[in-house]
Amino acid sequence: MPSRPAMRRAVDPLSMMDRNRTLLSDTACYAFKQADGVELEAYVFPVSGDAPPEGRPAILFFYSSTWDSGLVSQFAPHCLYFANRGMQPILFDYRVTSRFPAATPADAMEDVRSAIRWTRHHAEDLGIKSDAIVACGAAAGAHAALAAAMLKDFDDPSDDLSLSCVPDALVLFSPILDFSKKGVGRSKFPDKKMAKRADLMTHPRRRMPPMIIFHGTADRVVPYENTQRFRRKMWWRGNVCKVRPFETQGHGFFNFNVNPRLYELTISEADAFLVERKFLTPIPDDDGAPRLAGDGRFHRND
Repeated sequence: MPSRPAMRRAVDPLSMMDRNRTLLSDTACYAFKQADGVELEAYVFPVSGDAPPEGRPAILFFYSSTWDSGLVSQFAPHCLYFANRGMQPILFDYRVTSRFPAATPADAMEDVRSAIRWTRHHAEDLGIKSDAIVACGAAAGAHAALAAAMLKDFDDPSDDLSLSCVPDALVLFSPILDFSKKGVGRSKFPDKKMAKRADLMTHPRRRMPPMIIFHGTADRVVPYENTQRFRRKMWWRGNVCKVRPFETQGHGFFNFNVNPRLYELTISEADAFLVERKFLTPIPDDDGAPRLAGDGRFHRND
């Protein structure tokens, strides 16, 4: 029986410079690992009602960055939505250079793998179904979540490696996939060899978890064409990889504080995907049509 995770101090919204973190004031805060002498935190959102005997599905969020900075609270609005849908949402921190100057993308990849293993280790205590864990991330957070599913490298040696770090499904926003000259972030690695090992475009395989990717076609940070190429590689290997392009949209279009309408549309599509994959039950009287999709800018690319 795994030991119950030790809850940290309550989050004090008045001490936060980032007003968005006030959304974390009702969460249970845990330290899921130590990295470079610093505790990395997990924020577990309250879900009403008792968990079923088999546990709830969980959705783990890894914020957007290019390994430099980012807000752990970025996906708090998404967490509130999925908590209302009966999933157990958890926000996780990971190492970026603004707080860990020596950090590399490999450290972020280790941290996300640790986070998924921590969730499985404490699944019973958290009321989570250990084989229904969805990983959600954006940019570098999406890369690390997808790398946990694809690569057999970049484990933290202090982790319990008997626990799988492979999520059961993925919801990704503008993921960084390519570390070639056409991609993003190659210079962030200590050497080209490590960048090649972490390049997801060159490591496609069969039997991947099902995934959905949201990406703006006008993204100047992470090129949309890389997602198109990745989807083709996944399709040829028989994987479920749905892509939802958003015409004319840039990098952060899906955030609630950037465009509430597109936030609503992407979260509606993510919900429908998770219903289709049996992680969620359908919303009563839902006709399956994406909400707020009236202007024709939303296109399917299954």
